Amino acid sequence: MKLKYIIPIVAFIIIFYSCKKDDNPADNFDAVAQAIIDDELLIEYLQSHYYIPAGDNEPFGAIDTIQNGETPLLSQVETQNITHEEINYKLYYLLLNLGANDSPTRHDSVFVKYRGFLLDSIKFDENISFNTGKGWLNLTGVIQGWKYGFPNFKSGNNVTERNEPITFEDTGKGILFFPSGLAYSNIGTIGIGPNEPLLFHIELAQVVRADNDNDGVLNSDEDLNNDGEVSDDDTDGDTFPNYLDQDDDNDRVSTRDEDVDNDGDSTNDDTDNDGVPNYIDDDDDGDGTLTKDEDADGDGDPTNDDTDGDGIPDYLDADNS
Repeated sequence: MKLKYIIPIVAFIIIFYSCKKDDNPADNFDAVAQAIIDDELLIEYLQSHYYIPAGDNEPFGAIDTIQNGETPLLSQVETQNITHEEINYKLYYLLLNLGANDSPTRHDSVFVKYRGFLLDSIKFDENISFNTGKGWLNLTGVIQGWKYGFPNFKSGNNVTERNEPITFEDTGKGILFFPSGLAYSNIGTIGIGPNEPLLFHIELAQVVRADNDNDGVLNSDEDLNNDGEVSDDDTDGDTFPNYLDQDDDNDRVSTRDEDVDNDGDSTNDDTDNDGVPNYIDDDDDGDGTLTKDEDADGDGDPTNDDTDGDGIPDYLDADNS
């Protein structure tokens, strides 16, 4: 039987008697215009600033204003063109070291150091050690600038010695520069105002192919509509995206148990050959009876019902009479 963890949501309703809807600037926000403004700000910043490499025992380098003909960042960065929610953006990144191993997808977990700044050099957040609780991040839950930026880098090699601090070599290192539309937009957050482009010094140490719901299907494979997001894929329409749903098609057979051939991959099992894998097919055998309705003994488990005793459970048996 399918279980869900329901997180209570507490809503606070504030009624303003003196304010009209038209008085709220957010109601008239133009995201396209803001994207253009942000890109102009980023280009101006990259033209007028240069990179100073990190010294010994420093986690990151620094950025300063050009004073004596130093090489501008604009001539050193790569440009990534991005379309997000039908708006065109540009993300810029300085590649200091590619890294040795794996690049993450937008849906994986990463082990990182980082230091974040506004364009006016105000630091708002950092994690400068691999030995803190802030290092592991799941990219499904971070801002778009990180989702798009981190896949440009690769992980490093873990050279940690026993009873010593966690240490990596040949990690992916660089700086991400991106517009507010790939960050906190016109809302802002703690320490970051509305419409603020951001920059992050980053170091990517490790990548884990994430499976948030532990159903045997990687997050990256739960993006069924191939739009780059996993939060909008919900096969059974139960409001739980597939990457957080252990029974993606709500047929009372868990996604992990839809691996009929026991090869460890539920995505390649298609009993009725209809082109829809069993784990997202609510009628696995194509007999016109929903899988969840093939639970003949009513115990909530269709996998143990075999009416004709042929060794094939009814939900996989098109002829079970």
